[in-house]
Amino acid sequence: MALTKVTGEGVGSVDSITVTDGGSIGSDGSDLVIDGPSGHTGLRMTTSGLLPRQNGAIIDNTIDLGSTGYRYNDLYLGGNLYLGGTGSANALSDYEEGTFTPAYTEGLTSVSYQFRGGKYTKVGRLVYFQISIRASAATTNGNQVRISGLPFNSDTSAAAYGGAFITYNNNWYVQLGGPTLFIQENDTHVLFYKKSDGGTLKGNDSDLQELNDIHINGFYMT
Repeated sequence: MALTKVTGEGVGSVDSITVTDGGSIGSDGSDLVIDGPSGHTGLRMTTSGLLPRQNGAIIDNTIDLGSTGYRYNDLYLGGNLYLGGTGSANALSDYEEGTFTPAYTEGLTSVSYQFRGGKYTKVGRLVYFQISIRASAATTNGNQVRISGLPFNSDTSAAAYGGAFITYNNNWYVQLGGPTLFIQENDTHVLFYKKSDGGTLKGNDSDLQELNDIHINGFYMT
């Protein structure tokens, strides 16, 4: 890079530096600016942000960061990511993946497990989860069957009710193919209901095969 022109007045005073092949480094008000040649991108360094420029002025929604063939690697943010707009509804504040340990907490007691495991993905307020569980020994009772261990409390609003479905039940509940699953507000349990009449599915219901395995997928809001 060669410097071809320096403009300014006084010793140590420089307004801008022009680069031989085009572009300049200078100021806009109290902000440092870097401009490319005509039609190219640049940057303006403000007190609170790094703004895009083109043709000597800041611009909006025009410049890409990277390209299909020349990508950046990881992006680390301490705040929100705004997608498709600038309002709060467009803010993605959280993304998380992890595991949890599901357990029967009502309907079945004294439970030993042949296997059990849970996985989840949380995008913003939406939680998607998977459960695989099989009891090798259990005592049933007249309480509604519940599985605990969901990784986040559901929202306190009734509008945030969640639901789930069984992808494989190995005759775990025979009647009409399986139960209806529900997540109520402000809770971390999956509740079981009868598909036949909407009543609660109890541990001692005759159609319950408690020692078989089930695989569950579900969603709810936090």
